[in-house]
This record gives sequence, C-alpha cells and structure tokens, in this order.
Amino acid sequence: MRILSATVRGFRNLQESTFEFSPRVNLVLGRNGEGKTNLLEALNYYALGRSHRGARIDDLIGFETESAFVQLEIETKPDDVMRCEFAFERGKGNRFFLDGEVVGRRADLVGILNTVYFDPESIRLVRGEPSRRRHFVDQGVSESEPIFLSHLTAFQRTLKQKNGLLRDLKRGFADYSTAREELRAWNRELAHHAVEISIGRDDYAHRLTPYADASHRALTGGDCGLEFAYRPALETVRSKLAEEVPENASNDPIPSPLSFCEKEQLERDILSEIDYIMESEIKRGRTLCGPQFDDFEVRQDELDLRVFGSQGEGRAAAISLILARSDVLHEKRRIRPVIFFDDIFSELDSQRGQRLQEMASGLHQVFIATARPGDVAGWDPPEMKTWSVHAGRFDQTESP
Repeated sequence: MRILSATVRGFRNLQESTFEFSPRVNLVLGRNGEGKTNLLEALNYYALGRSHRGARIDDLIGFETESAFVQLEIETKPDDVMRCEFAFERGKGNRFFLDGEVVGRRADLVGILNTVYFDPESIRLVRGEPSRRRHFVDQGVSESEPIFLSHLTAFQRTLKQKNGLLRDLKRGFADYSTAREELRAWNRELAHHAVEISIGRDDYAHRLTPYADASHRALTGGDCGLEFAYRPALETVRSKLAEEVPENASNDPIPSPLSFCEKEQLERDILSEIDYIMESEIKRGRTLCGPQFDDFEVRQDELDLRVFGSQGEGRAAAISLILARSDVLHEKRRIRPVIFFDDIFSELDSQRGQRLQEMASGLHQVFIATARPGDVAGWDPPEMKTWSVHAGRFDQTESP
C-alpha cells in the first residue's frame, strides 16, 4: 500500500500544497513547530477517521480559514488507485469520500488506508496504561477482521447503556425491580460480544508474537526473545486459556485453547460470571468485570517489561510490536501498511536507528519527520524524496 500523492488545504498551519511521494522513503526536515507532524497527521487522518493526536476538528482547521480539505491518491496494489478525501467545516464536523462517494460511517474507513505510526509516545504501548495495549490490539484485529469491529462497537455501546443504568440505580433514579431485568438483558448482550472480543484478542496475540520476536532480535542485534500474551479480566476466559490444547503435529505456532472452545458454552459461562456479581455492581454503580479490563503482557526472556523493563528495553519492544502489526496484516490480507516515523530516531541509538530504517523501508513506503538531519545522515535509500518545511511551507530539496 502506498500514498502516491496528496493535496492539502487549510489543515492546521500547512500552506496549500500538492505532493508527489516516493514509493519508498519520504523525508520531511524542519525545526519543531514548523509543520512536520501536521503533514503526517493529515496523511494519517483518513486511516483512522480521526487525529492520532486526539485533536478536535476545529483545532485541525487553520486560524485564517473556516474549512480544511485533504485529498490522497492511494495505491492498494499495482494499477489499483483510489481517491480518498476528507473535509472539515468549522463547527460542522468532518466528511469522508472514497472515489467521490460519501463514506457514511467512520467504521467503514477501516481497511481502506492502512498505516502504522511511530512517535516518542510509542514506548507507552509497553509501559503505559492497559487501555493503550487494548486499543493497539483492537485496531490490529479490526484491520483484518471487520466483524470484530462490529462486535467491539456493539459491546461498547451496550456497556455505556449498562453503566448508565447502574449509575441511575445508585442515585435512586431507577426502579430497582424493573432495573434488574434490564441489567440481565444488557448482560446477555455483553456476553455475546465478549466471546468474540476475547477470541479475537487472544488469536491476535498468538499471531503477533513470532513476528514481534523476529523484529526484536533484528532491531536489537541480540538473542533476547519477546512474547506478547493475552491476559483477560474474565475468570471464565482465564480458565479456558489454562486448558491444554490437542497435540500440534505441524511446525505452526501452538494454537490457543480459545480456538477450540465451543462459543455457545463460553458465552453461557461469561453470562453466569457477569450475572453473579450483579448485586456488587449495583452497589458500586458501575461494571466490575468484562473485556474492558483486559490487558496484555510483554515479556523479554520471561521478564515482564511492563514492570521491570528499562526505558530502552520498553522502547525496543514497543517498536517491535508495532512493526509486527504490519506483518500480521500482510499475513491476513497481503497488504503492507504505510509507516510513519515522527521524531522517533532521536529516541534510539544510532545502530538501532539504522537497523529500523533498513527494516521498515525494505518492505514499506515510509515517511520520516525529523528536526535532526543527523538522524538519517549517511542513509541514501533508492528513490528517496526530501522536503524541508518552514512555517507550514514545503520545499523539495536534495537529500541530506
């Protein structure tokens, strides 16, 4: 997958510009605050249907305009080019288009443009809060299994409804006798979707681990193994994962016990677990169990990096996991996502930085934004294009 070209108008501080990109490596140089990250944000926005920085729509529109527009030409495979566009109007939200047709829901954008984004916050994937790891996995599963996103969206919608009812009960705003039946109905819905979420997350962790391990060994130049393991919050799911699996005669990775489970029985078991704590949830005024509390363990040679790893070890592991996400996507859909590096090389020593540059650019289209030309000094990959940016204005230049 490649971004062939882009037209950007009214996006943050960026002056109106049209770009023709290299299919291999694209380098953006400039001091902090000049617009490097803003360009990468504009190129990445369509993939997520939102800003990866969590910005509000009005914040994405330049100060001197009331609207913004970005058009991308995307090549998914040779001679298969799509036109992806999005537009903002201040106070009116965003609109997305694919080949001139309106894309009605943000969920429908999933899988059209696949990207992987690295920035200095990437290390928090390993050492940050569990929600980061859940989001990382959920995004990865959704890229290759759209049905998973449907279950996840329905689960989150139902969870919101249940939490609202529990809050009302605690405050005395709901009738206790009728609310119990309503809670049971919400629990049935949650259990139905929790099965698919648990199986999807565990399967993804199994698929991700060998690729992450290989990337970690290549990045660090060592023999330290890396494992990414699902740690579900539901006791029912934990018990199922502890079961033995049938003997595996092939050389494939050992499958998860969840892949052999009967979904209907697992759903009934999850429902029983959720129903069992209903009285406690009513007293607390919130849900107390479910996949919304899941986590994932990142281990380097049996060492839990979430707790005991150094910053350097956590950073290398996070980069390896994010790179592995692109390998899983390629395994499932034969797609190599576009990779963005936003001031990431300043976080790495020169050897690991060079290894990462070579690893990524060998298979992917890469965009690198940096304030330090020395981060890529001496690196001259084929077909590299370079831009310098000052106050939102881009000029194509010679490679450093």
